[in-house]
Formats: sequence, C-alpha cells, structure tokens
Amino acid sequence: MIIGIDIDDTLTDIRDKLKEALIQYAKKIGKYNENEEKYIPDNNDGNVIKEKYNLTHDELRVFFNEIHDKITKKAKPREGAKEVIDKLKSDGNKIYIITARDYELHDNPYALSKNWLDKNGIKYDKLIVNARDKSKICKEENVELFIDDQLANCIKLDEQGIKVIRITNYEEKHGTIVNKKN
Repeated sequence: MIIGIDIDDTLTDIRDKLKEALIQYAKKIGKYNENEEKYIPDNNDGNVIKEKYNLTHDELRVFFNEIHDKITKKAKPREGAKEVIDKLKSDGNKIYIITARDYELHDNPYALSKNWLDKNGIKYDKLIVNARDKSKICKEENVELFIDDQLANCIKLDEQGIKVIRITNYEEKHGTIVNKKN
C-alpha cells in the first residue's frame, strides 16, 4: 500500500506553538485581530493567516521563514509516529511524505522537510513538497491512504475515494474520514 502522510500537525504537534508565535508576531507588527478565531477554509497557501491577521505577502513570508521554520526545525515527532511508520514500512508499505510547504513561503521547503525527517529518523520512500492540492498529488502518486490534520484536505481526499485518517481532537464525522487523536 502507498501511504501518504503530512508533516505539520500530523507527524508533529506544533499547532499551539505556531498559534502563539503568530499572535506575538501579529501584535509586534500591529496586525493582531481579536477576531482571529473565526473559521476560514485553508487553501494551503497561507490564506488563513493572511486573512485573519490582514498580513501582506511579505509579512507572511517573514513569518514562515523566520518564525515558522525555526519552530518546525525544533519540533519533535508526535508520540508514537516514528514507531507506527517503522511498523508500516516493515510490513511492506511505501511511505510518501506529502507537505504543502512550498517555495513561495519557505526558502527551501525540500531541505527543511528532509532535514527534519532525517534528524528524527522518520523513514520514507518519497518526499513531495509544494503539495497545495494534496488530493491531486495523491491521485497522481496512487496513494491509497492519507494521514493529515487539515479538514479541507481530508474532505477533498475522501471525495476522491482515498481513505483518510485525520489527526484531530474533534469527533464530528465527515464522509468516511476516520478521526484519531494520535
């Protein structure tokens, strides 16, 4: 089986650290918005952050290159993630790491991702960056199961007939998506 797995908030658990850093950054540049909790569908291109905090593209790049990347480099794998991937690999599955990290918002998303995976001993067969449309990438790569945290991605994948496990604390049902806390 070919299994696709996202990195940020799937292999890692950095959502709270990133949110705290983003709020501090927004306050520092005078863009903090008390309404930052409203839901905005995520297009994997920084649109949510730009809209919630009224950031310019340059301000968004600064956040990703100087703050986001620093946090992600130090992030530890989510508890049990490495062991599960080791087991999946030993069972003969192929692991494709598929991330929306892109060259528009990161200086070198491939190196950033590869270095983190290698540093943490995460085994994989293929690393794909710049995957804003994960359902399209998964179809092209014949991914049969995808693990991600982002609801919008999971819904699109589910609609394409790809089995999905969503890493989330929420329990609401969406199609055939399986919710897991870890």
